[in-house]
Amino acid sequence: MGKKLFLLGCLFICSNLVFGDNLICSIDKEINKETAKTLQKIRSQTHSICLNCSGDACTMKPWPSEKLGDEQVCKVVFCTPLRVSRVFKKPEDAKSGKSLINFDYYISAQGRIKGVDITSVKGSLNERQAYKYVTSFSKKTIFLPLRIEDKQFQILGLSGQVIALIGSPEDINKYREANTGLWRN
Repeated sequence: MGKKLFLLGCLFICSNLVFGDNLICSIDKEINKETAKTLQKIRSQTHSICLNCSGDACTMKPWPSEKLGDEQVCKVVFCTPLRVSRVFKKPEDAKSGKSLINFDYYISAQGRIKGVDITSVKGSLNERQAYKYVTSFSKKTIFLPLRIEDKQFQILGLSGQVIALIGSPEDINKYREANTGLWRN
């Protein structure tokens, strides 16, 4: 009953957010300020449904494949940023083109991305350039700090994915979809 009530309550909140098709935490979409106020209340009441917490750290609970929708709701509630940086430094010697970057990270108790570890890069960037790209915009990306019963927690074991578009406006336009999104250089 608790899970159903949680998911029904989140349905209203999540309808205001943009979902990605994959189950990786999306760090390129923001939660609006009204939704963030509501999320703080929901997080403190429902953290045990989505998170395993021990000491001062939490991890996302694994969900069976038939409950991927529930997993997606948990990821929106616990690992969607309040503010996404729209400014980043272009990696030196980066070739024009498009790159898909997968990485692991954690959210600190202060709501910052920490511990970035590039897991794969496909495209024009190499691993070092991809690391500089991700850490450049993640410096100013802010999450709602996880606070449960007046104690702050970090959220460990998260994964992210971004598409890096490097080059002149003409180069970028040939790789860009109709929806331009937030990432630009």
